[in-house]
Amino acid sequence: MKNVSLGLALLTLFSCGSISQKNKGKKFFAELLQDVDKVQLKFFNHGDTLSETITDQSEINIYKELINGKRDPKQKIKCDSTGQILFFSKNDIILNAFFSSRASGSKYDKACVTYSLEPDNYGSALTVRSGQDIDDYYYKLRSTAIRMAQQ
Repeated sequence: MKNVSLGLALLTLFSCGSISQKNKGKKFFAELLQDVDKVQLKFFNHGDTLSETITDQSEINIYKELINGKRDPKQKIKCDSTGQILFFSKNDIILNAFFSSRASGSKYDKACVTYSLEPDNYGSALTVRSGQDIDDYYYKLRSTAIRMAQQ
């Protein structure tokens, strides 16, 4: 009887541990990103990387909203990584996420973000605000690069 009780206790302990790891949610990621003071967007522009650094906290919050521990349960979202979002705190990278949007060269229609904290992978659609912001930065950086190349 002791062996059965011990076995059930261990099974319960391991089950609860794996559930808590799999359910890293909004609160976990909010705490992880609470001290972010800089975000860098990198666009993989056909081999020519374009980047923008953001230090305005209200704009940083737009990107922090994306990191919420959600997953696409039916795996309908397909991301092909046309860019990267780096979250910094005191010049240290806290989290690295990848995004794709149609404007920045994705072959898929749905704009999305993916990121991972080993061993879990997360992904969801971009919010309207983040999607518009990413596309605006891409167009601005791309047009500047084209102007510079023509001079």
